[in-house]
Amino acid sequence: MGLRERKKAATALRIIEEATRMFQEEGYENTRIEDVAARSDLSAATFYNYFRSKADILLSSVSAETEVVLAEADRCIDAPHSNAAAAFDALVMTYFTTSFTSTPRSLWRIAVSQSMLNPESEFSKRYVEMDIRLSKQCCRFVQVMQAAQYIREDVPHKPIGELLFNNVNMNFIAYIRSDTLTPQDIRAVVGWQSAPIFDLISCKDVAGK
Repeated sequence: MGLRERKKAATALRIIEEATRMFQEEGYENTRIEDVAARSDLSAATFYNYFRSKADILLSSVSAETEVVLAEADRCIDAPHSNAAAAFDALVMTYFTTSFTSTPRSLWRIAVSQSMLNPESEFSKRYVEMDIRLSKQCCRFVQVMQAAQYIREDVPHKPIGELLFNNVNMNFIAYIRSDTLTPQDIRAVVGWQSAPIFDLISCKDVAGK
């Protein structure tokens, strides 16, 4: 990356950081583009060289965080585990401890609501793409567990992976709705809900280990 590209990336990051602070301080609806630009030492006209709207900033924030989550989750999936249930437990903790490091729950609530307000918007389509990638990652998790002989070979990886993701996603919504739930709380709930699944699909000689 050349100097010009690095400067542009640094400016975009500064805008995201300032906007995120303002979303939390002033509220998403009350935050004006002009004020974000001023806090970022830019003119409003220059701001639009980087982002088209507040929603575009928010999407960039959650997209960047999701990329980090996906990378960390891939490392978790490929790490050694004693059985499929333990591996999934570690994966769930990775999802919920890596998320929210740069985008707080309050902004995730807005992101989810924005994705539903206008299903045909670019924001909604890109948000759905992130969910699809996470769902595919859970499908890969099942395949890796099959290769490790923790999950039976006859188990169809796609529906099981999607089922596991849908459960995680449901608990993700519950998590961002609450200000008191912890990652450990979610870990316990997902573990309890998924235990019968792993009892059914795990290889018998490792299911109870």
